[in-house]
Amino acid sequence: MKLKDIILTFAGLLISLFLIYLSFRNVDFSKFLAVTERVNYSFIFLFFLSTFFEMLFRTFKWYFILIPVTKVPLKDLFKIGVISLGINNILPFRIGEITKMFLVSRFYEVSKTTVISTIFVERLVDTLILFALLLIYSHLGSINIIINRPSFIFLIFVLIFIVILFFIFLEKILMHKKLKEFELSHPKIHSIIVKIKNGGVCFKNPYLFFMILFTGVIQWNFDVLNNYFIAKALKLNIMDYFKSAISVFVGSLSASVPSMPGYFGNYEYAVSRVLMSWRIDRETAVFFATSVHILTYLIITVSAIIFIYSMGLNFRKVISLSKREK
Repeated sequence: MKLKDIILTFAGLLISLFLIYLSFRNVDFSKFLAVTERVNYSFIFLFFLSTFFEMLFRTFKWYFILIPVTKVPLKDLFKIGVISLGINNILPFRIGEITKMFLVSRFYEVSKTTVISTIFVERLVDTLILFALLLIYSHLGSINIIINRPSFIFLIFVLIFIVILFFIFLEKILMHKKLKEFELSHPKIHSIIVKIKNGGVCFKNPYLFFMILFTGVIQWNFDVLNNYFIAKALKLNIMDYFKSAISVFVGSLSASVPSMPGYFGNYEYAVSRVLMSWRIDRETAVFFATSVHILTYLIITVSAIIFIYSMGLNFRKVISLSKREK
């Protein structure tokens, strides 16, 4: 591991530990444990079910992005998606994304650059959907998010629209006389640009574009259901579907802060503070955030390990090759 990677890993660990400390500081652990006495476990079963469907529609979304590039069986794509999330839970630097690239390119003979480009497109769509749901659900739930909604909506959609147009017209741009000359003088760089372009070909097909957005919206709503079911399990009547959506947005945003693998500390601190702002007591707020996080972590990580071996792979080899690709 390079010195830079060691420093970043150590910094992420320190940030996580500090946020874990802040999350649990001043928590009365007798009250914290007492929260378990009021748990309705039937909603935990629904949480497991919702997590499965969240992963299923996440797979559908990536499947439609990949269609113009290669045809990957949904069953394999589901496993690869879960494996990548599981690796992210175990290793730093989002190496799970590299694992996803490695597995698709290895089994289906697609260039790694093109696969990475489809992953970028997937993140782009997720960003669009997540911010759209934030603005819609905060309005429907009369939740103050301290931003100018119309201006923010306009800015987000303009930025996303520009990127989508870039992918749609990149092929025509590459046909320009000057870029043809560039291709002759820099064939390798031109080849990389073409592969990047291939990852966004899905935007040129209205049906695929619609299905990507449609499956993405359903996927994120199952994420909202996850948090909603835990709120119901804890009998948090103040936590309706719209507030659950805000907690999902905050939790997703917290993962962008450097941390240890699994984003421990970030999620607990961010989500519990939002719940506390809704006058939910500290112990219940921290218990809610910790429960959602640990349950999701265990489901994804255990499933990832099972899927690695079911695909005839070795856990150590997958991690080793993913690090090497990085």
